[in-house]
Parts: sequence; C-alpha cells; structure tokens
Amino acid sequence: MSDLFSISTSALQAFQQAISVVSNNIANANTPGYADESINLSSVVPQTTFGQGIGDGVAVTSVTRAVSQVAQTQLYSSQSTLGQLDSLQTYTNNVDNIVGTTAGGVSTALQNYYSAWSTVANDPTSAASRQALLGDAQSVASAFQTTSSQLQSLNTAVNTGITSDVSQINSLATSISSLNQQIVSSTSGSAAQAPNDLLDQRDADLSSLSKLVGINTTSNSDGSVNVFIGSGQPLILQGSTTTLTTVPNQYNASQLEVSTSTNGGNPISSDITSGDLGGLLAARSQSIDPTLNQLGQLATAFATSANTQQNAGTDLNGGVGENLFSIDGPTASASTNNTGTGAATVTVSNVGALTSDNYLLSYTNGAYSLSNASTGAAVAFTSTGTAADPTITADGLTIATSGTPVSGDTFLIQPTVQTAGSIAVAISDPAKLAAAAALQTSAAGTNTGTATLSDATVVTSSNANLLDTTTIAFTSPTTYTVNGSATSNTLPASGLISLNGWQVTLSGTPADGDTFTVQASSSGDNQNALASANQQTLGVLSNGTISTTGAASDLVTAVGSQAQQVTTAQTAQTAVNTAAQASVSSVSGVNLDEEAANLLQWQQAYQASAQALSIGNSTFQTFLTAISATT
Repeated sequence: MSDLFSISTSALQAFQQAISVVSNNIANANTPGYADESINLSSVVPQTTFGQGIGDGVAVTSVTRAVSQVAQTQLYSSQSTLGQLDSLQTYTNNVDNIVGTTAGGVSTALQNYYSAWSTVANDPTSAASRQALLGDAQSVASAFQTTSSQLQSLNTAVNTGITSDVSQINSLATSISSLNQQIVSSTSGSAAQAPNDLLDQRDADLSSLSKLVGINTTSNSDGSVNVFIGSGQPLILQGSTTTLTTVPNQYNASQLEVSTSTNGGNPISSDITSGDLGGLLAARSQSIDPTLNQLGQLATAFATSANTQQNAGTDLNGGVGENLFSIDGPTASASTNNTGTGAATVTVSNVGALTSDNYLLSYTNGAYSLSNASTGAAVAFTSTGTAADPTITADGLTIATSGTPVSGDTFLIQPTVQTAGSIAVAISDPAKLAAAAALQTSAAGTNTGTATLSDATVVTSSNANLLDTTTIAFTSPTTYTVNGSATSNTLPASGLISLNGWQVTLSGTPADGDTFTVQASSSGDNQNALASANQQTLGVLSNGTISTTGAASDLVTAVGSQAQQVTTAQTAQTAVNTAAQASVSSVSGVNLDEEAANLLQWQQAYQASAQALSIGNSTFQTFLTAISATT
C-alpha cells in the first residue's frame, strides 16, 4: 500500500508545481521580456515486485522557457537597425526644418538682397534705398548666422545623446555581467534547475542594449554569454566587462567620440553603425556636419562674389568700393596626436572650384598627401608637398605648410564649416555702397578708326592710381601712348591694355590720332548696382555653373530629400521590427487560451491524484481493521 501512497503523493506534488507554472505564466502574460514556461515530467524508475516492474509515480525534471535563439538574434538585429534609423530620422527632420524654412530663411534673404540692389540701381543716389539695402544685407548675414547656430545646437544635442547612451550601455553591461555570474552560480550543480527568471532578465537587458548599439552574442558552456559591439569589440567577454567612454575628437574638442577603457582612448566611433548610438554618430557625420559645410560653401560664394563686385565699383563719395561682407576663412586643425611642429594655413583661391568636403592632410616619409576626410579617396594637388615645395593647391584651396612635421602627423582641413556662422556686414555707411562702375571709357568725337574700348574691368582695387583719368592716344593702328608720354607702347594681339589696376580690351582698328579716355564714373552711375543685382543668376559655384540662389535651392532640396529617404527607410524597418517581435512572441509569448486549457488539465489531474490518495487511505484503513480483527 506504500506504493500507492508514494505514486499518488508524487503526482500531487508534480501537478501542484504544474499548476504553479501555469499560474505564473498567466500572471506574467503582459510582463515585458517574460518567456512562457512549461513543466517537464518523467516517470520515476519503477521498483520490481514479484518479478514485475510497477511504476513508482512521476517526477518534475525541469521547468523550461520557450525561447528561440534565432528569433531573439533577429530581434536584436532589427532593433539595432531601427534604433539607428529612429535617431537619424529625428536629426535629419530637424535639419530639414532648420534649412527648409522659407520665411526669414537664407533663400528669402538672398532674394530680398538682390532685389534691393535693383532698387538702388533705379536711383543710385537715394539714401533711403541704400539704407534699405544695408538692412537686407544684414538680414542675409543674420539668416546665415542663425541657421549655422541652430545646426551647431544639434551637434550639442548629439554630444548629450552620446554621453547618455554610453552611460546606459555601461549600466546594462554591468547588469548583464552580474546576471552572468548569478546564472553560472545557479547552474553549477549537476541537477540544478535553469534560473529562468535570471535568463529572462538577461534577455531583457540584451534587448535593451541592442536598441542602443548593435550587438553580437555567443554562449559559453557555463551558461554565460559574451557580448560584442561595433566591428567586434568585446563588451562582455569571459566574465570581463569593458567600459565605454567618451573622448574629444582629435581635431575638434567640441565633438565627442566613443572609445573604450582598454584601447588608450582611441575612438571606435567609425565602427559603431547601428543602434541609437550609431544613429547619433551618423546624424552628425551624414547630415549635420555636411549641411554646415554646404551652408558655409554657399556663404563663401555669396560673400566673395558680393565683395568682388563691390570692389569693382565706386561709392557715393567717389572711392573704390570696400568689402561689403566679412567672413572667416578655412580652418586647418592639427591632430592632438601630432608630435611635430608642422602647421598649415588655408585660404580660398578659387570659389568656383570650392567643394563642401573636408580634407585630411597627412605627412608621411617627408611629404604631405591629401585625401577626402569622408571617403578616404586621394585628392590630387599641385606641388610635391615637401619642405622645398610647401604650398599645395587643390579644389580651390591654397594650403601653405610650415614648421617641422613628423611622419604620421595629420591636419583636418575644413574649408567652409565656420563661414556661415561668421559672416557679417562690414560697412555701416550707406554712402559706401558701390553702385557706380569704378571706371568708364569714352572715345573722342574726332576718331576716324573703327576701334572701340570695352568697359574697364578692375583687376587690383587697391591700386592707388586706379581712378586717375587716363588718355590713350594711338600713333598707329598697333601703337599708342598714355597721357601724352613720348614713350610708345605696342598693342598686344589680344587687344588687352592694362594700367593702374584696370584693364580694357580694344576691338576694331584704330586710326593714327584716335584717342580714348578711361576715368572714374560719376556718382549717379548705376552699372555696378545692376551688376550686383544680376549676381542672383550669375554662376559662381561648380566652376561657374551654379548661382548662389541656385545653390541655396539645391541645399534645401538635398536636405529635404535626405530626410524623406531616412523616413522611408525608418518606416520599412519598423515593419521589419514588428515582424521580428511577432516571431519572438509566437515562441516566447504567453497564450492565455492555451494556459487556461493547461490549467484545467492540471487541475483535473491533481483532483484525480487526490482521489487516488483518498482511495489508498481507505484501503489502508480497511487493511488495518482486518489485521486488528485477527489479533
């Protein structure tokens, strides 16, 4: 009769545990990260009685989690990609909102500025029109400055996000490492039950970690896991945890990079391409900084072309036009890792050839080389880049090197990054706006030849004799004198005559005795104002094929297109992630209908076992009564 008791008792204990497992599943049906559990039973090894094997009840062998490692890995991957796109979408949309603003934006300010020059051209001496033009010039500068400042504030936000993500990653890594230790300790015995709650917590932490940074995991035989990030950098490996840190960029201390506690502060940012952290780094390198560079390229082209035209005219006081705008030039930042005393100074020598790229100037084996900072592609330049030939010209830039560099030293060349934020109106007196052409040409009424002179073009506005009246008298079709001098000059085949910082071109054939005059324009002249207004459509960038207003429009379009592309990718990845979550849920999620059926099944089994135990007890009592009656 003890067998009956033993069998029934084991069944009651087993089914009670089964009911507890089902109840726990139901209780955690909505608990994030909880994996559905199931109880595993096995028959107890039977005893042999009178040559017959009689069962000895049931035993609980384990309580297991419903987990698919493949589905979990796919979920981690999809979450990392979605985290990257979520962060990138936030910032590309912000950039689009900043740059794409039309009212008060750069595009509108440029249009108003050029229109103001047209108004001045209608009445060159009007003080009111000139004052309004200065106001519109200030509006352009303010629009550039404001847009640049707002973009820079996004970089500040990126730094804050990087710091926060690194802190969270370190916290999760510490938690996962601690759970690893607890899991190893819990499973050290040969018959130890898997610590399902700890495994659930670890999976939940891994899931949270995958949203912040892309991860790869491997399992160890003791139940612990290794976690790798980026391109394989170990975060958790064989019980050792690596701490992430933030370090200043070697060329720009205002930008933070990601490093680790084990690699001497060398950045690993370029290896982190997914998760929220990857999205922040991508937002900076793919959206914010490129937009700042393009905005600066536009500001450089605008200010340079405006100043060039201003210098080609004369103001209301009869003086040569001064620069209308001031801007900061390119920067050349030495790496903090440099050990030599080399230095580089950069100026813009050809706006038409200027790009919005950054460059890396590297010194190796006695010579400099130049490459694109984003792509790493080599950039061709003039000169040998050696100490004997130190001036480098490339992509509209002139780079003058000096000092004594050491092999391995590098410099980051940023041609346009600070221009938009630095542009300012350089004059405050409306009378100094150069509406008149600096010089005008005229032919004597007694000329008999067919020659004509083009309007004088200013070559060197700083020439002290630029505005002096000059008389050119031809002594033959190919020779001439200047201001009555006895010295005869030979007319070049090109017909180009240069003097006092200006140049004119002779067309046709002059006759002996023909004279021409080059002199300062009158204050009422409007030729330079018209030329300044026409700059709205004048090709400046891309070797003279794109105007400033065209470049502004292209920038708005490019930024909007990028934001749309990222949004489209984010929408698609959201669907992928939803499917991955559904795949995990289909395996690990709690199905309340199934649990209700399981609960009923185990309840009935428990009741049956209790009935068997009751029968066993009754039978045993009958046996005792019979024994008592015979004694």
